Amino acid sequence: MAEPVLDGRPQTNVFGEHEYKVRVSHGASTASTWRAMGVTVTRPTSTTLTLTFQKPYTEITTFSVNWAKATGADPVSYQITTNNIATTGVVTLTSVSTNSAGVATAPASGDVAYIEIGVSCDVLNDRYTGTTA
Repeated sequence: MAEPVLDGRPQTNVFGEHEYKVRVSHGASTASTWRAMGVTVTRPTSTTLTLTFQKPYTEITTFSVNWAKATGADPVSYQITTNNIATTGVVTLTSVSTNSAGVATAPASGDVAYIEIGVSCDVLNDRYTGTTA
């Protein structure tokens, strides 16, 4: 009989993975409110978010964004435009319209982004790398 899972976390094939969940409620221009533990969020421009983690990690293992839009405007999502997770623990995201060719588009006031970003700094992961032909 298999051992029961006691901690409730899903299985993963990445050693030492930590998943951060960040909720950002956008205001006008660069004003936003956010909720996250272990990461701080700033909005230096109307189209960028900067996530600063408590420490550097070796790699980003997963990244996704869900969106609750407040207006009838085009929905937007975020893409990673600067990844300094391994050196400074800082990642910059740029909002882009999902109905255009990746043009930077500011979220509307009242839009909410639900960001999930997985990171790892376990050296055991280095054993499982490869290349394709």
